[in-house]
Amino acid sequence: MRNILPKFSIVLLFSVQTGILWAEDGRDRLNAVIGKMNSLESFRASVTINGGLTGVVSFKSPNQLHARFSDGRIISSNGRILWFYNPDSSIAGKQDLKGVSGGLGGLLSGYENVSVSGRTFRLTSNTKRYNEIILVVSDNDLPRVLKMKRSDEEITEVAFSGIATNIGLGTGLFNFQPPTSSQIVENPLNQKE
Repeated sequence: MRNILPKFSIVLLFSVQTGILWAEDGRDRLNAVIGKMNSLESFRASVTINGGLTGVVSFKSPNQLHARFSDGRIISSNGRILWFYNPDSSIAGKQDLKGVSGGLGGLLSGYENVSVSGRTFRLTSNTKRYNEIILVVSDNDLPRVLKMKRSDEEITEVAFSGIATNIGLGTGLFNFQPPTSSQIVENPLNQKE
């Protein structure tokens, strides 16, 4: 019994100390993942949203984004203007991006609690739009799954596959223009719900 007690104390002390460092390591590891994403010149991946809607997302630094989904919807940004286009309704939202920080870093910043277990990060906050975010990354720190939960319990899950990095993406891809017959809604994200 005497031999077991000191060993148990050492394990318990190590576990407590590791738990204290775990939160710091979570934030440091998350910053490393965000840094990796920010260092990429370009990125393209297939995505599946909530297990059904599929599409292809392309990103080019700085802040250029283009996503085309299987139902025809498009989200596109040249870094200054963000477009949301729905061909079913022929409505295009045009959002001015002045002063907005985006990307993975913008989404994942400002969370009070960050923990990590293996390649899975859990971020929680009572003040953010998403109260909880789960991020699972691959061995090379690229996103595999991003699960976002709002306070009303609505969950959005985005699964990434077929990721290609630092590929040639022309700027024309990010300069979306909706069809001339579209109804354009200015700054829809500024509207109160």
